Amino acid sequence: MIKVLRSQNSLQKEKHIFNFLNKMVKINKLIRIQDRLSKNIHKLTGDKIIPKNAYEKNICEHLGWKLFDDRHYDAYCIDNDTFIEMKKGQSSMHFDMIRYSQIVLGFGKKDTVTVFFRWNKAKKEVVEAFVIDTERIIEFLNIDVQKAKQCLAIQRGVPRQLNMLASATLTDLRSMASFVVKNLHKPKKTFIKLKINKQ
Repeated sequence: MIKVLRSQNSLQKEKHIFNFLNKMVKINKLIRIQDRLSKNIHKLTGDKIIPKNAYEKNICEHLGWKLFDDRHYDAYCIDNDTFIEMKKGQSSMHFDMIRYSQIVLGFGKKDTVTVFFRWNKAKKEVVEAFVIDTERIIEFLNIDVQKAKQCLAIQRGVPRQLNMLASATLTDLRSMASFVVKNLHKPKKTFIKLKINKQ
């Protein structure tokens, strides 16, 4: 009995250590993305940033990311091995419930980071970049395994494409973001405090 208890305690400690190390790796990736944005966000200006669609290529060129055409991410940051989903808007963002349900059920890549670029239409520039861990988005959408299965069941039940979108306000995005990088029109490190999920 004592040996069993010791074995259970040992496994529990190993699990805690594993989770801690994973969290440190994730934090390091978020910090590196924030740092790259801080040094390059001032470059995100002009007509190439404005288009509603196909803006990803121009942003990747300015930030040194590799462009990808995948349902679950748009870019790859080589120096910290991170896949990135890019979104652009002025005051809100819409999340595809089917996409995130697929991630919850293991059909899509989970360890990604979403960067929301808030832009000013009149000035033709990105004014802020929100660095958001995908897990924070899933928590915001309140998607668990049961709800994810329900969303995909609805998708399978329609004859054509299904658009199932959930909106998030600028306030929501700020609360989800680990970092918010501001455009100070010059390369400089600046960020709002890091938020870490407690487990």
